[in-house]
Amino acid sequence: MLIIMSDLHFAESDSFRLGNIAFDHNLPAEVYHAYFNEIGKFISDGEINRVELILAGDIFEINRTTMWLRDSLRPYLNLKDITPGGEVETRILEILDAIAREKRVEETLAIFRNLSNMLNNPVTVHYMPGNHDRLLNATPALRQRVQNLLGMSENNAPFPNQYIHYVEGEARFLVRHGHEYDSANFGANLKTWTAIPTFIDKDLYAKPVFGDFVTVEVAAKLPYLFKRYYGEETILTVPELTTIYKRLVEFDNVRPAQALLNYLFTTPGMEKKDVWRFIEPVFILALKEMAVDSDYGKTIKQLGMVNGPSAVGLKAVLGMRFWRKGIPFWLFRLLLGPISKSSKVSTPLPEVSKETCLRPGASNIVCVISGHTHNPVVELIQVNGGTDKYYINSGTFRNVIATTADMETFSRLRAKARVLIFDKTELSPEYTDGKEWSFDFQAKYGYGPEA
Repeated sequence: MLIIMSDLHFAESDSFRLGNIAFDHNLPAEVYHAYFNEIGKFISDGEINRVELILAGDIFEINRTTMWLRDSLRPYLNLKDITPGGEVETRILEILDAIAREKRVEETLAIFRNLSNMLNNPVTVHYMPGNHDRLLNATPALRQRVQNLLGMSENNAPFPNQYIHYVEGEARFLVRHGHEYDSANFGANLKTWTAIPTFIDKDLYAKPVFGDFVTVEVAAKLPYLFKRYYGEETILTVPELTTIYKRLVEFDNVRPAQALLNYLFTTPGMEKKDVWRFIEPVFILALKEMAVDSDYGKTIKQLGMVNGPSAVGLKAVLGMRFWRKGIPFWLFRLLLGPISKSSKVSTPLPEVSKETCLRPGASNIVCVISGHTHNPVVELIQVNGGTDKYYINSGTFRNVIATTADMETFSRLRAKARVLIFDKTELSPEYTDGKEWSFDFQAKYGYGPEA
């Protein structure tokens, strides 16, 4: 049996702390305990001989932390440029250790390491990096630390970028993280490919991407600069500032991403102009830092944010600094517009349908599973020769800020999804004929005071 989980986004929260107020986005360990306990009860009557837990990327949140903002070190590096024992590896290990020290994360990782006892079955843990934790594949020391945290057998080999599950020697299930289908977060635009090979060139997984830049320079940097500009004491004593800071910290939990700006500027009890009055000086500060960074134009060109001439033009505009005395609100929306568009959640089904393994006669793979979009879903891809082939998205385990259809009001939900796959050699609790594979899929959202 396969258990597939993705997008847990274990993160450190201390760098975003405001006085005694912590902004911990990690779900409580009780959520995971209940999740696995439920699975254990579900499979207790089935003939299950082994359990494979596939952690399909973005398990650790390595990018979204202000620990990158102490100096000039940044995570948007090619994995080939990270040397064992070097300062970047040291920083990544420091971030990973800070994540592991979080009480909720520490307790959850202990559950993962004890799964064989919880499920009364031998459990093998498989891990593949996603776009938010791709750096963990850079060196042996980083991989070893991950293996120790997850209770995996130590192996110096790089983590695989995909997981293929074989049944009686035949490939049956393909698991990816899913950022491969998202050009803003992968080293190539697969939308332009006519076919997607099962094993994509590993060098494409090593490349830094636009999403790395956005996570650090927007999602992490705006609250960082907000706190630096106003100071913790002032923010804590002015309720409006406290509320805006909290919204900046929660920025990338908003779904859909198109609602990001509305979330920020619909702060309860405040007019849009008042919110902008507090944010404008922080945004000016961010632009000033970009303007004095001599490598900024080179960076955005390398990450594919804009093409060469546009990168040069943008750097020239920054150099003119016409915005020093103020920024029109329309310009702020214009500058952040591409970020919302690049983060737009959409179905990857057109790209999944181009997987060569799904072509008639190419393989016996009957299901492709991925995460990344945080949108759990089941889609029928094709029926070929009486064989149903499916795409399943494994969703996320995190707090999600949901919005109404007009994107004017918001609420917090706790999201989690369950993807269990049984091969034809196993008897699931609900399908016991043993003739074909089956899956159990649940998308769960919870609402409550801690969501």
